[in-house]
Amino acid sequence: MLLATLAVPMDGLKFLLLVLVGGGLLALGRWSSRLGPTISGGVPGNMPTPDTAEPLPGAESNAKVWPPSAEEVAASLPFDPALGNLRIRKFYFKKADAIPGPDDPEVFADELNIELYDPESGHAWWQSYFVATPQGLGKLLREKSWRYLHAPEILVFPRYNLEEIRRAVVSRIRAENEFFKGKEQAEEESL
Repeated sequence: MLLATLAVPMDGLKFLLLVLVGGGLLALGRWSSRLGPTISGGVPGNMPTPDTAEPLPGAESNAKVWPPSAEEVAASLPFDPALGNLRIRKFYFKKADAIPGPDDPEVFADELNIELYDPESGHAWWQSYFVATPQGLGKLLREKSWRYLHAPEILVFPRYNLEEIRRAVVSRIRAENEFFKGKEQAEEESL
């Protein structure tokens, strides 16, 4: 009988201990959930969130407009019968965007990369040219502290003009490519 009377107070003590441990775990869980990410996007509740509201109608948008890709630029170039079956598949500058071009068309110097493709043979290859304006060359020499510039394939224009660059590139491709050897070629300007 003595054991039966001792068992009752022990069960109450165990129950009280169980309630205290459960309450402590619940309090710890609530406290820790305030420290970690929330379900609403992974940002803690006390951190500021970026404004995701749509701009007001009539307000200017700060959305970045990406320039066209090398393939899109090549596709935008007019067909040139002087190239025959050859196609320009990619057309891009190393640093600048071909479209819309540099901020100042008088000051430009960059490497132009072109992927050419012959659909008859399935052969594709790359050609590159250094394209610049006189002021762009001067700026490049000053920025790099160079005394001279050597570029084996260089095209210099008075100002950036994508159509003029395209025409000069087509002329150089015709002059340098074995595909066009023995065919009549237009006179081009050289030193």
